[in-house]
Amino acid sequence: MEKIKREIEALLFEVRRENETRSAVFFDKCSLLDYTPNGEIWTHALQAAINEHEVVYIPKKDTPYYIDASITIPSNRKIIADTDAVIRLSDGTDVLAVRNTMTKDGTHEKITGEKNENITIDGGVWEDWCPHRMGYGKTGKYDTCRTFFGVSTFMLFNNIDRLTLKNMTFKSCGGFAVQLGDVSNVIIENIEFVSCFADGIHVNGNTKNIHIRNVRGEVGDDLVALNMYDWQNSSVNFGPCENVICEDLFLSPSSRYKAMRIEPGIYTYKNGETVDCALYNAIIRRVENVKTFKLYCQTPPYTMPNLPERAEVGSGDNIFFEDIKIDLDAPIDPLSEYLTSHKIKGTFAAFELGLNAKSIYLKDIDITLHREKYPLSYLACIGPKSVRFEDGTEVFDPYFSSCVDTLFLENITVNGVRPEDISPYIKEIVFDKLYDDIESSGRGIIKSIEYK
Repeated sequence: MEKIKREIEALLFEVRRENETRSAVFFDKCSLLDYTPNGEIWTHALQAAINEHEVVYIPKKDTPYYIDASITIPSNRKIIADTDAVIRLSDGTDVLAVRNTMTKDGTHEKITGEKNENITIDGGVWEDWCPHRMGYGKTGKYDTCRTFFGVSTFMLFNNIDRLTLKNMTFKSCGGFAVQLGDVSNVIIENIEFVSCFADGIHVNGNTKNIHIRNVRGEVGDDLVALNMYDWQNSSVNFGPCENVICEDLFLSPSSRYKAMRIEPGIYTYKNGETVDCALYNAIIRRVENVKTFKLYCQTPPYTMPNLPERAEVGSGDNIFFEDIKIDLDAPIDPLSEYLTSHKIKGTFAAFELGLNAKSIYLKDIDITLHREKYPLSYLACIGPKSVRFEDGTEVFDPYFSSCVDTLFLENITVNGVRPEDISPYIKEIVFDKLYDDIESSGRGIIKSIEYK
């Protein structure tokens, strides 16, 4: 176990070193103030500066740099902004603020061909105009026609090798702050979110060698999400995620939704080809104010007798959770089955598993359960979920079965005590023809538990 972790850490140390080395050789520099805005609007000035110089410096000034269209960044570029320099989308702008030039839509087929490389953004306050979450297709679109249906973000980076985002603040984002996919060798660090309304860092599939650290603030959904499989309104990239560290994540207590989504699944392209959107070699540690880690495939809600979106349970291996304190004082999804402790469908947990994984590690986990109120709350559970409304709308996927070969547990405390027997805090969920309309008989299995 420790050997694998050291290998992941060493690999990402080299990624950081190489990214810094490559961006340090840029010598063609300018200041954004060398360019003339169109009144208050700096869109064309900023785009011209980026097109013509390797390094663009954005100094602080008394008013924001307003932009009213998307800025595109080519390869081998570095933007350095003063800590208090504000780059702001003009009111009502419904397209994303920043993307790389070679973005591609991987919804229908795998992305191939030339890609961007070596882009860095360091510093600045990057501000949206939104007063609340606007909804998919209302803000953060790829373009006015919403050509890439699954993009809903302030910044988009995909089809790129070597990306660094650091020392940045995001404010009032109506969609995701940063959406990533089909990327490799990525460093994201020292990021703050102020009054943002969706995901902070939204990582989609086909991603490799990513280090995310020192991320904090208030968001409306996940502070960091690893959605290798995702719904088509929130991704254009599908595939595995390999070699990732997410550490020192502080979710503001005022944030509405205190979960971290980690979603493996099987995705099907238009031609029928499938890809396992798996998670391999992941370390997630020192996370505050997250109550539930969701590691299961979830299709969009559907209404019977319609069938759900085509998907299957995804895979994983060497997934580490460490040094996390959780007060599971209520289910993360306040649905009636959980609130009333439904005897079949009412299980919820700090770690909700619904993938086929070889190994998952939980170490130095301090959890508080409130079983006097929620007797079906657990440290970890595995298996299907189901919530169905009166109109027949199904929220989850009661027919999904999943299996973890080995769950490793070390230094677990429950309500301040290290239990001699951990089994009362682990649940395998079994559905046996829960409904008549589909074969809703999913089940979860943990083949082996190693506890010390």
